Amino acid sequence: MRFLATIVSYIYIAVAFLTSIFSCGDLQMVPFRNEYQIPSSIPEYQTLSSEQKSDWQAKWIWDKENLTEKNVWICFTKKVSLNNLPASLIANISADSKYWLYVNGENVVFEGSIKRGRGIAYFDSVDIAPYLKEGENVICALAWYWGSEKNYSYNGSGQGGFIFEAVGEGVAILSDSSWKVKKHSAYVNSLFNQPNYRLPEYSIHYDAREELGDWLNASYDHSAWENATEYAVGGEGAYGKLYSRGIPLLKDYGLKDYENSKDYVNHAVKKLGGEKITVNIPYNAQFTPYLKVIAPAGKKIYISTENTAITGALSATYVTKEGEQEFEALGWINGEHVTYKIPRGVTIVALKYRETGYNSNFAGNFKCEDEFMNTLWQKSLRTLYVTMRDNYMDCPDRERAQWWGDATSEMIMTMYSMDSSSYLLYQKGVEAMLSHVDDTNVLQTVVPISGDYFELPVQQLAGIIGFLTYYEYTGDKAFIERVYNASINYLKLWEMDEGNLVKHREGSWDWPDWGKKADMTAIENAWVYYALTTTEKMAEIIGKAEDISFIAGRKQAIASGYKALWTEDGYKSNDVKKPDDRANALAVLAGLATPEQYPTILNVLTTTKNASPYMEYYVLEALCAMGKYQEAKERIKDRYEGMVNEDYSTLWEFWDAWQGTMNHAWSGGPLVIMSKHFAGITPLGAGYEKVKIAPQYELYDSLNCTVPSVKGLITLDYKKVDGNYVINVTTPEGIAVEIHAPQGAEVKLNGKAYENHPAN
Repeated sequence: MRFLATIVSYIYIAVAFLTSIFSCGDLQMVPFRNEYQIPSSIPEYQTLSSEQKSDWQAKWIWDKENLTEKNVWICFTKKVSLNNLPASLIANISADSKYWLYVNGENVVFEGSIKRGRGIAYFDSVDIAPYLKEGENVICALAWYWGSEKNYSYNGSGQGGFIFEAVGEGVAILSDSSWKVKKHSAYVNSLFNQPNYRLPEYSIHYDAREELGDWLNASYDHSAWENATEYAVGGEGAYGKLYSRGIPLLKDYGLKDYENSKDYVNHAVKKLGGEKITVNIPYNAQFTPYLKVIAPAGKKIYISTENTAITGALSATYVTKEGEQEFEALGWINGEHVTYKIPRGVTIVALKYRETGYNSNFAGNFKCEDEFMNTLWQKSLRTLYVTMRDNYMDCPDRERAQWWGDATSEMIMTMYSMDSSSYLLYQKGVEAMLSHVDDTNVLQTVVPISGDYFELPVQQLAGIIGFLTYYEYTGDKAFIERVYNASINYLKLWEMDEGNLVKHREGSWDWPDWGKKADMTAIENAWVYYALTTTEKMAEIIGKAEDISFIAGRKQAIASGYKALWTEDGYKSNDVKKPDDRANALAVLAGLATPEQYPTILNVLTTTKNASPYMEYYVLEALCAMGKYQEAKERIKDRYEGMVNEDYSTLWEFWDAWQGTMNHAWSGGPLVIMSKHFAGITPLGAGYEKVKIAPQYELYDSLNCTVPSVKGLITLDYKKVDGNYVINVTTPEGIAVEIHAPQGAEVKLNGKAYENHPAN
């Protein structure tokens, strides 16, 4: 079945590619830009508050005829008369699958609801009081039901649904059969609306000739619409339990001009075959495309990005009505080059886009005299941000799926680049993964998921290691308590062979990394050992003494067996011809390699390049763990040269830009390496009770770095002046600091002289 589904997906991609030949012009590349301001403060650390709401009064509603129709858009409206305005009125709202909320014609929520989990829906909480007025009010919602039965990021209920409940003093607005409902006839469903089976979303096809008029306007007459049908009380029925979303509502940056929008203002398309107009966004972003045109009825405008043909990404089609009109395709897409295929007879009034994204600030920074590294750090950050929305995702175009290897890498990157509201997305992902654990004790690699199942053991082992990393940066002991049992039980699934190595666990996909020449025996045993060491530390933190003897015994056995893999050229099993960089890097990080072996391993890590961008991060970490920072820097510049020099703002899935996606967050590991190791900013106590600042001064003569810790912003700025270093460090109050500096350096901490620093 997976093979057939893949073939179908490739057919869709082929169709998209053929379409793009006729609809997309040459890309107009723009210089890389990603400018932002570091905030002066960041939110305090928060924990996920996805609490179940069980006391619903409102009903899930939909229309009668289209309950299970896929890719359908349904309009809802309710008139409410208010004599007194409440100071605050919290509306709890959910939909399968998405909704847009309007009060008195004003947009209140742009793309509400987050993707459902298995039997779990989420509700948003929004204060609608600022949008209300005395007298008659009109509440409108547009809901979009996907109904996808096979995808990588969403579990549908099997039917469309919308629920709204706002109860306050003297007012109760509840979705029920008194609401008016109508299918939005302008949204067209067809075979090619879903170009990629991995996505639950559909491409937008909107025929303005069939639209309902200005139905969001308070003066619109909805009386002829049918009454909604009630299907369940909130928290019951097919829709499952309802939990608060736990993560912020999306950040809406508003409609913006493309960088070259002005070139097409009042532009009349006169060519017989139409025109392919490419407009540019400053960087790869999640956005919804907008147009305002003057046209006769029946003209078809096709909107795509550079990702449409490459990965089978989503697109939008708009069919014009008569006269001046505007349209925004509400299903988000991503890219930095947007092509509008506009037919003859259409006059462009305006082309714009609305950027949306996860509501967290860019709070970290890294800058040195090497623009290559500065650009790579910024591209890593941009790549990370475009993979954050309802969940961490591997890529924003082909899948939008939470693969746990990717999620682990993304979490580590946020610790050095984004404020703490971003941590909620990781916590939500962990909760989703734990909700899928059953009596097999398997940790699934992609959740939520429909119609498929993935366990990639090495990604799950990396994830267990990531659990401890998260604790080290946040100090959240309760988090360790939540993940511990799942971690130890998963590790117990590995059995030992007669050679004191683990028996190979294939999972549902035998995947050590992209690329060839992977030494699976050496890689898997190192991952298991590394995860055991991590879990042993977690056991000590929360007092699980009963597991430590098992862990210690298993580690001792693997360490004994792993010695047999050592050769004069490095660690290597009989399954491969030459030592693998990934296996040898993991041996260092796991603690299986000894310092005496480092020179041999260093040779492997400086001459072998099997790692994909995903595993490259762990190779670089190993080089830094061995104290080989110059070699790490050189390897970064060698391996990432193509990505940095490419006139594109994000990093690729593979080393070859055209082999996979153009935006894959797992490629951003150098961001961590630069801030953590080159700038040398790391927590010495869990949650930054103490911070170590030990820059590698030999790499750069000047460096500025900001790290957004859970205690606040930590900044380092140093310059080499007349052969000596001038170093300034700023930290939040209540944090112990250990600054390493060369002899004779002038060091200041929070504006005061810092004398007792260790020699670097």
